[in-house]
Amino acid sequence: MSETNLAHANLEVQQQSNVDFQPAEELRRSPQVQAEVERIGKANTYFALDRDTELFDWLDDQRDAKLCGYVTSATGSGLLKACQLYRTQYVKRRGTLLEIPATVIYAEIEQHGGPTDLYCSILEEIGHPLVHVGTLRDLRSRAWGTLKGYGVKLLIIGNADYLTLEAFNELIDVFTKRRVPVILVGTYYLSENILERRSLPYVRVHDSFLESYEFPNLTEEEIIEVVDDWESKFLPEHSRLNLTQIDSVISYLRIKSGGLIEPLYDLLRKIAILKIDEPNFELNQYNLTKKFGRRKEPKVKFQQKS
Repeated sequence: MSETNLAHANLEVQQQSNVDFQPAEELRRSPQVQAEVERIGKANTYFALDRDTELFDWLDDQRDAKLCGYVTSATGSGLLKACQLYRTQYVKRRGTLLEIPATVIYAEIEQHGGPTDLYCSILEEIGHPLVHVGTLRDLRSRAWGTLKGYGVKLLIIGNADYLTLEAFNELIDVFTKRRVPVILVGTYYLSENILERRSLPYVRVHDSFLESYEFPNLTEEEIIEVVDDWESKFLPEHSRLNLTQIDSVISYLRIKSGGLIEPLYDLLRKIAILKIDEPNFELNQYNLTKKFGRRKEPKVKFQQKS
């Protein structure tokens, strides 16, 4: 094809695209229905249960006794959200700043979890204006001074799996030199592959975090509570699915979520959107398994090789 013919063909395709192109979702749904689907897709919440109260009691004990420790759970258990909820019981926020006193600080680590990342996460959580300014020594001095100034009595570190050996040692120094107990929060990898690491440099880390707590998965009764709460928050009363009244659906949700709250929320969003698109879809374990058959079950806990 000559360049002239090729250019002409491209122009025709472009003109046709401008006339006919529509987003796929607009072809599937009306604007009103699409807006409802997007609202449900953005649904984000966390429902506190008895397991959260028990975790909070343990954290209180660690704070009062000034003991370091660690909390583990499966990915998607909701543990990080539970720790944020615990923090809100002790700390008030005004805009981006925390009000004094802030007796509990919760900071999440991002990769790659070195000492600089650690102190930046703490300072950012506090709302310090000089989060990324200066050397490691500057950040350390700034963070330690801020912890003292805010009256911090417990420092909780989320995503502790990401921490490097140097960052772990910084946290140990926070405890030994500032007497602020540190709670590490992470997945089972934290306890089984880091704190139990048979390596001489990690002996100090292991011996500094001897107190442990395992955040449990949801029971079937708790799954029912979570489902009812989610429907009441995000579905209009006339559009409730009443999933907890269908035993086979609860069984499906228990199996496919692995008792983890975040995968459970994922499934609830999918089911709610499915019923919007297919109002006559019959909700039962067989139909849901057939519809979402490609979805894998979460690996709650890997078995270590002997």
